[in-house]
Amino acid sequence: MLYRAFLVGVLFLLLACTKENEGPVILPQSETKSSPILSRPPQSRLQKGSSRTLPVPRDKLSPSLRNLPKVHSGQVRWGQEADAQGSLGVVSSVEEAATKVGVAILQKGGNAVDAAVATAFALAVTHPNAGNIGGGGFILLKLGNQVEAIDFRENSPSSLTDESFWKMIKAGGRGPASVGVPGTVAGLYLAHSRHGKLPWQEVVLPAEKLASAGYILGRRQAKTLGWAARDLRRSPLARQVFFPGGKVSKAGAMIRRPRLAQALARIRQKGPSGFYSGETAADIVSSLGKSGLLSLDDLKNYRAKIRSPLFFDFGEYRIITMPSPSAGGVALTQNLLMLQALNVANTPTDTPERLHLILETSRRSQAERQLFVVSPDELTVAGRAAQRARTLSPLTWLAQHPVDNSQATLSKSLHPSYPLAVGELQHTTHLSVVDSEGGLVSCTITLSGSFGSRIFTKQSGIVLNNSVASFSSFGANTPKPGQRTTSSMAPTLALRGPQHALVLGSPGGNTIPSTITQVFLRLALDNASLLDSVRAPRLHQGFAPQSFYGERLRPISPALRKGLRKLGHQAGLSRSTIGDANIAALADGQTFAVADRREGGLALAAQVPPRD
Repeated sequence: MLYRAFLVGVLFLLLACTKENEGPVILPQSETKSSPILSRPPQSRLQKGSSRTLPVPRDKLSPSLRNLPKVHSGQVRWGQEADAQGSLGVVSSVEEAATKVGVAILQKGGNAVDAAVATAFALAVTHPNAGNIGGGGFILLKLGNQVEAIDFRENSPSSLTDESFWKMIKAGGRGPASVGVPGTVAGLYLAHSRHGKLPWQEVVLPAEKLASAGYILGRRQAKTLGWAARDLRRSPLARQVFFPGGKVSKAGAMIRRPRLAQALARIRQKGPSGFYSGETAADIVSSLGKSGLLSLDDLKNYRAKIRSPLFFDFGEYRIITMPSPSAGGVALTQNLLMLQALNVANTPTDTPERLHLILETSRRSQAERQLFVVSPDELTVAGRAAQRARTLSPLTWLAQHPVDNSQATLSKSLHPSYPLAVGELQHTTHLSVVDSEGGLVSCTITLSGSFGSRIFTKQSGIVLNNSVASFSSFGANTPKPGQRTTSSMAPTLALRGPQHALVLGSPGGNTIPSTITQVFLRLALDNASLLDSVRAPRLHQGFAPQSFYGERLRPISPALRKGLRKLGHQAGLSRSTIGDANIAALADGQTFAVADRREGGLALAAQVPPRD
């Protein structure tokens, strides 16, 4: 039986690494020269009439020989205030038990990939509104000189039609027809098979034990259960697990999910085949009923894919982020390239001038995210190259729509589709890991909406995504059968020479690029600590509406609000919080991490295990 499981796993890995994947990227061993894909796009001046110009290239070398960013001699302050610090590695996630699982894996000799995979599986148990094996996500990793992006975003069912899509959207974007093919198990398996050190069974087992033996319900997780209670109570299994006696479980309650433990045991024993075929696959399809579009063939044919990450320079940093179908990585790339072109480094932090540039570049990159990003699988080789070139040029938007330093732009002037732009409802979770050898993993996973489709499978209690609702009614990302939807998830790494690195990311739907941009600018430009950068108030400007919004629990100062109003910016309704940046860092052999207080969570450092 074990030999058969091994053969099935090897076959799955070979299929997942077919020529349709773009492949990893090898960084130069010397860290002094970049490969072609690490190069910045050619730079030129802005359109006539703009008061800003793009920076002049440092040299006239061909792109394949362009030097990496020079590292300033000053010491970074990232770890001066951090929740966790140590030389053996760190883990940061939204949920305490999941973080402890990841740290335990590091202490057993696992690397960053082992710890990230174990943490992600644990989140499927303890953070069910976003952590999942019934959804999808992205992993960005760096081990040694190899950088790799793994795409396990959900596919739409092969039977998806325009009629079924619009019927689902009119019904609220949830329910059986909203469920896409889950990618998480395939993606975590692919990452582990290529890079893990510990056995697969050893990294999955902790999540299985949490589901079987039970875990303490956290405060944030209890709140999300209450918010979704009306829908979740429709599931008999969810009622039994989370609503004993008909009441919402409170923080501190012991939660046991033995049916989910059985599904995890099949994954532990059989790898992806324990999820994409057999008992679990039958449970997923049958739980959707006649209204569901997902088939057993859809599950059997799903593949996680390796993508070539996006690379570009920002001052002293080499930024590495997810490519499409991550529209969030595209938006982040354009944010930072436009901000660099507009000399954001010359603006002091927490001033109307800097916030004006942040809001204006976000307005443009969000238009790109909504209108022009599509899965690379839908494009020809030339089309993928054109999409990447478009992403990596700050002139994509600044040439035709330069930023006015004295006045906010009207969003409707950017594109005629402005009246069609709508908001998205997404819920994701992010985790960051650094190991003792400098291995980095940034992982963001999602069910799309909070608790996804609001459907628990009948036999296993797996929460299923509603990713089909992520297709758009306009722009490039319109509904298509058998295709990946785009996503705002944007796991990101920022390298500052060989000894310093940041592991960045956040949940938050279309606000994800804004969160990462603002956290990174504080770290890179202001030399702030990890903790201060994460604690600071955040703003978000979308393509629509015209107004920006901030955080009710962390508002910007009245003086800043007044300064933005003078520049023509309109403050809209605020969210309670924006994002949840559980991030980590490497600096001179030490590892650091913080857990964002917005959703709770925990950051821990690995310790030398006590002797028996």
